[in-house]
Amino acid sequence: MKILLAGATGFVGRHVLKALSGAGHQIVATSRARQSLRLPGVEWRQLDLDTLATVPDHFQFPDAIDLLINAAGLLSVDEEQLTLTQDLGTRALFDLAKQAGVRVLHISALGAGGQPDVPFLASKGAADDYLMALGIPAVVLRPSLMLGAGGASSEWLARMSALPAIPLLDRKARLQPLHVDDLVDAILALVRRWPEAPLVLPVVGPEVMTLAQLIDQMRMSQGWPTAWFIKIPDAAAEFGASLGDRFGWRALNRQSLLMAQRDNMADPEVLETVCGYRCASLRDRLHDWPDPAQSAHLALRPLMLAVLALIWLGTAFVCLGPGFGWGLRILAEAGLTGPFAQIAVVTGGLSDGLLGVVMLIPRWRRRAFQAQLCLMAAYTVIITVVLPHYWFDPYAAVAKNLVLMVATLWLLRTEARR
Repeated sequence: MKILLAGATGFVGRHVLKALSGAGHQIVATSRARQSLRLPGVEWRQLDLDTLATVPDHFQFPDAIDLLINAAGLLSVDEEQLTLTQDLGTRALFDLAKQAGVRVLHISALGAGGQPDVPFLASKGAADDYLMALGIPAVVLRPSLMLGAGGASSEWLARMSALPAIPLLDRKARLQPLHVDDLVDAILALVRRWPEAPLVLPVVGPEVMTLAQLIDQMRMSQGWPTAWFIKIPDAAAEFGASLGDRFGWRALNRQSLLMAQRDNMADPEVLETVCGYRCASLRDRLHDWPDPAQSAHLALRPLMLAVLALIWLGTAFVCLGPGFGWGLRILAEAGLTGPFAQIAVVTGGLSDGLLGVVMLIPRWRRRAFQAQLCLMAAYTVIITVVLPHYWFDPYAAVAKNLVLMVATLWLLRTEARR
């Protein structure tokens, strides 16, 4: 079968592409940017749904396509962007499929159409309704929360699973999470057994659970005991959500707060009745992911970054404030006194403060780490040569520089290149 796969580089799209290629289908895969990835039977083309929404001839629909699978989507709090990408651009793609006489399998989200106050789900629901009204052979899949390597939500849950105390927005809302492999297998089952009439199908796991139970399930798969969960006070959650809307946070915003407080369930037997496939339990799926080392890395890295920033900014505050005289006394031991000593203390404090601020800016973070390593190495060498007795400080103030250098080196090596 020749299949057009839209959104082939996203979380779901990557898994679907690999499965379809492995099953021997001929794939025309699309993404916003040019791709160099090579897979057997896969041809890449550029498609930007935002552009397609306003420029109908932006994308030339390939010839001889048997099925369009739309896995494109956007996780955002920008209502205009969601409408453009997930509704208008998606509608334009469906129109091209209708003109070509092609079947459509559209991947939506559970709850789409039923929650108009959630922009992500509202835009999905609008596109779902449009497709169902086109009068073409079509299936809309509405999966629940999906887990698996490479997903934004999955990465966030893996990070949370490594914490001993885990804050939650809600502890009562129920959901039926599934592994992304189950969605892929459901798609393959539908490709083999296409329904006679257009359908909207929920794709959910067989187990109903709360988010706390889901995270504990993930912890068990990594060999960890159950966690201690803390319900974030409603006022704090509302305040955090308002900040998230203002600054574009993906993990915490008004939209994510609403979804976290609501049940998200459906009948798992509906899918099985249509195509014969039933999702497996998470216990049977969580083997290779999440990885405990990776989860610990995701959880500890932002904590390490925050602690080191606090140390550098705190050192600047101490040097320029209550510890100014102490700094002068240390320099006096090294033979430096008077105005030059004062300049040295102020310069050192300002340098520490500047590096503490710059390390919080992603664009300059690698440079900040490199400068910090050089500065700490220089401090350590100078103290060793000029004031070696500080190595015998009972609090090991100088020796702890080595720990900070290792921590900084780890942050540098794990910092993504931009």
